[in-house]
Amino acid sequence: MHQDGRARLVDDPRLDELARLERRHAELKLLYETIRDLSGTLSVREVLDRLIDRALAHLDAEIGSILLAGPDGRMRIVVARGLPSDVVDGTWVGVGEGISGYVAQTGRSLLVTDVEHDERFRRRNHERYYTASFISAPLVHMGVVRGVINVNNKRSRDEFYASDLSLLEALAGHACAALANAHAYESVLARAQRDSLTGLANHGHMWSTLAVEFERADRHDRALSLVMLDIDHFKAFNDRFGHLAGDEALCAVARVLEANSRSHDVVARYGGEEFAVILPETDVPGALHYAEKMREAVEVAEIVPNGGGTLTISVGVASSDAGVRSPQDLVVRAEERLYRAKQAGRNRVCACET
Repeated sequence: MHQDGRARLVDDPRLDELARLERRHAELKLLYETIRDLSGTLSVREVLDRLIDRALAHLDAEIGSILLAGPDGRMRIVVARGLPSDVVDGTWVGVGEGISGYVAQTGRSLLVTDVEHDERFRRRNHERYYTASFISAPLVHMGVVRGVINVNNKRSRDEFYASDLSLLEALAGHACAALANAHAYESVLARAQRDSLTGLANHGHMWSTLAVEFERADRHDRALSLVMLDIDHFKAFNDRFGHLAGDEALCAVARVLEANSRSHDVVARYGGEEFAVILPETDVPGALHYAEKMREAVEVAEIVPNGGGTLTISVGVASSDAGVRSPQDLVVRAEERLYRAKQAGRNRVCACET
C-alpha cells in the first residue's frame, strides 16, 4: 500500500506543475526581496554591491562583475567579486568587444555555453574558471544600455541554464530603477557640496569630510594632514584687474590644486581666496612636500592677465598628533601657520609654531 502510494505519487503528472509553481514562487519572493533591498539605499555603490552579491548568492556562482559605461562609451569594471585586483583595475571594454561589449552593443542578454570555443568571442578560458559557461545581462534605463552584469563559475560546477539567465535579467531590470534613483540623488547631493564658482568641495563639505577623516585616522592610528592656503595680495589683484579676472584666478588656482592632488585628497574652497586640502594617510613630511609642490605650481602658472606679474600663495600645514584633539584643532593650527607664512613675507610654506 505504501509502495503503491509512492508509485502513484511519482507518476502523478501534477508533480511537474507543482515543482514549476514552487520554483516560480521562490523566484518572485527573491525578486521582491531584491527590489526592497535595492530600494533601501540612495548610494550608487551600495546598489551595485547589493546587486552583485544577490546575483551570486541566488545563482550559486563565485565570480561576477558589473561594468558601467564612461563618457567615452567604453565600459570599466566598477564592482567585482572573485576577480584579481589587476583585472578589475585594468579592464576597459569597448562596445562590441568580447561578451560584455556584445551585450552592451545589442542590448540583449547572453548565455555562452563555452567561452573557450564560442566563435563570436574566440576567448581562451582562464584557468581560474571552473566552468566554461557564462551569463551576461544589460543594465538598461530609458532605452539606453548603461552597463552590463556578468556571472560565471557556479559553485556546483554545473553549467548555466536559460532559467538562470532569466533570473539575472529580472535582477538587472529591477536594479536599473534603483540605480537611476541613486544617480539622481548623488547628482543633487554633489551639486550641493560643490562651490558654484570653482567646482571644488565647498566649506560645509570640507568640514563634514574632515570630521570623517579625522575619526578614521584616530580610530586606526593613521596620519592625517590639512593644508590651508591663501592667494597673496588678492585684494590688490582684484583692484588692478577687476573682479571677473579675480574669479578666473580663483578657478585657475583650483585647477592647479586639483591637477597636483591625489584622487583621495579633498580640495576645497574654504572661503574667499582661501583654500583647504585634506590629505589622508599623510604625515608632516608628506604634507610639507605637497604644500611646497602646490606653492611652486601656482607660482609658475600663467594666471595673471597679459603677463602682468606672478600670482603666489602662502601655505600653512598641520597634522594630527597627540596635541590635536578635534578637526577644529587641526583647522586652527593650519590657519595659524598660514598667517605666519604671510607675516614672514608670503609665497612660502609654514608648518611649525615659530
